[in-house]
Amino acid sequence: MGEDVTDPWPSELRVREAGRVLRITFADGFAASIPAERLRAASPSADKRRAPVPPGGVAIVSVETVGNYAARFAFSDGHDTGIYSWTLLRRLAADEATPPGS
Repeated sequence: MGEDVTDPWPSELRVREAGRVLRITFADGFAASIPAERLRAASPSADKRRAPVPPGGVAIVSVETVGNYAARFAFSDGHDTGIYSWTLLRRLAADEATPPGS
C-alpha cells in the first residue's frame, strides 16, 4: 500500500494538464502525479453526502494551503470543502506511484 512517512512535507504542488493532474513533490524528493478524479473521490470533506465524481471527470480549479499542515482544492464540479492533510496527500501519491499488483 502506501509509505509510512512521519513528516510528509511537500516542497511543490503544481496543477497540470488543464487541471486534470496534481504533481506533488515532497521535501525528501519523492514525487508523483495524482489525477484530479482520484483527489476528488478521496475528499475528506465534512459533507458526508460525498457526491460521486461526475461523468467526464473533474478538474482542479484552485489549490490553497491551509496553515502549514494541509491543502484545500476547488474542483470544476463545485466541490471545495475537503481539507487534504500532507499525510493524506503523501498516501495518495504513494498509491499512484506503486504499480498495481505490487
